Amino acid sequence: MPLEKARVYQNVVMKLSVLRFMVKTMSKQGKTDLNRQCESFFATVLNHVYGYDLKNVNNDSMNEAAIDLADERRKLCFQVTATSASEKIKKTIATFNSRELYKTYHQLWVLMLVDKKNYTTTFDTGKHFSFDPKTNILDIDDLLAKAETISLEELTALSAFVDAQLPGVSRALDPGSLLAGAEQVDGKPATTAERYLTATVEEVNSREWKKDFRTICELHDRLISLSRNQREVILYVLQNGEESGFSHRLSMPIQTLHQRLRISQDEMHRYFDALRDANVMDLDDDEHPKKFELTCSLDGSGNDAFTMLKDFLTDEEATRLIVDCDFSILD
Repeated sequence: MPLEKARVYQNVVMKLSVLRFMVKTMSKQGKTDLNRQCESFFATVLNHVYGYDLKNVNNDSMNEAAIDLADERRKLCFQVTATSASEKIKKTIATFNSRELYKTYHQLWVLMLVDKKNYTTTFDTGKHFSFDPKTNILDIDDLLAKAETISLEELTALSAFVDAQLPGVSRALDPGSLLAGAEQVDGKPATTAERYLTATVEEVNSREWKKDFRTICELHDRLISLSRNQREVILYVLQNGEESGFSHRLSMPIQTLHQRLRISQDEMHRYFDALRDANVMDLDDDEHPKKFELTCSLDGSGNDAFTMLKDFLTDEEATRLIVDCDFSILD
């Protein structure tokens, strides 16, 4: 393996191995539930390594069906799990069959974030689809072995994604871990937000004032949970977006943001998923989206916090508030 590719590969090995260790430790403590952010992270890892187009389809109904990720075009799906128990796999297959998901997906795969076992049990699929535990069950070692065979360009993209997203995933799994703090900022929450509220709310210390202050505090907590790159996307839309006529939110065409930031569509989707999960970004239309919209409705006044902050802050102050999470400038 060429020296540069070996260096990039070792970075991926190290980071995913640390994440596996975290999951394994949590699994021993009986904590086997994975959140949506972790599932989305591995959807993108699988896409980089295997060339899939997996999306996170884990909502309430799909979760009951034991499906976390799906590639509609290839008609395959994954369950991402933190346990290697054969009973878990049997339950997944049974639910997959009872929901007749084999009519939509021809292949069911299981990605284990702990070490898989040498399974000797029989997994009954009711002859609806084939499932070979030697083939259809993957673990981190399988991902790393396959990653070693992809091109340097593809491996570099995977390495950059892991570097950018792993701190946030680690925080979601275990907020107290060292890896979780790798990109975390302490920030400075607002003490009173008096300077901002005086300029935006008519009556001092009114009910509206107090509710708006509470929303500002919640926004600080949402932003601090994101990566720096994700907060920079918010800042870019705040400083360059236009106020939409109907919702009065700051918005920017999806294509424009994609082109100006010079990032891939997949990466843009990952940013959006993270920002939507943090309740700070939405689409202008769910069925035919054309624009991303920043969203944070102030509980008291009903105004959009981002729109109000754009009018209130200088560009330098906006950077401090959004990227550095320094809300003390509102006091």
